[in-house]
Amino acid sequence: MPRNVERRWIDRSHAQLLDRVAPGTFDHAIDPVQLDTYLASPGNWLGVALHGDLVVGMVMCVVHHHPDKPTELFLDEIGTGDDWRRQGIARSLVQFVFDRADAEGIEEIWLGTEPDNLAARGLYEGFRHEREDAVIYFFDW
Repeated sequence: MPRNVERRWIDRSHAQLLDRVAPGTFDHAIDPVQLDTYLASPGNWLGVALHGDLVVGMVMCVVHHHPDKPTELFLDEIGTGDDWRRQGIARSLVQFVFDRADAEGIEEIWLGTEPDNLAARGLYEGFRHEREDAVIYFFDW
């Protein structure tokens, strides 16, 4: 990761850090109401990579508490700005998640990606963790 990029966890008091975001970091423009709702839940984690005051990478996770098994973490999304890819930012953000999960006693992290997303698969496989085949259903209404 470039030396002039820092990682930070975002909460409501730091939401203004998302005022400047490099193109391609998120799928869509940030909606302030949705952002506030997301950050209101302590089970939602939003980490960013910052170059000065420009967000050049992000990672979003959701903590899942269960009544019958240990807490786990879903790594929901990760993104890097179009001009900031292939510089180790996404890898650094995944490690950022691992470090926080360790600190909070979370032992399992899971995620999914499309079979043809070779960049994401290369990133995740680079961590040498077990891959499982799964069937995913999307329910839209």
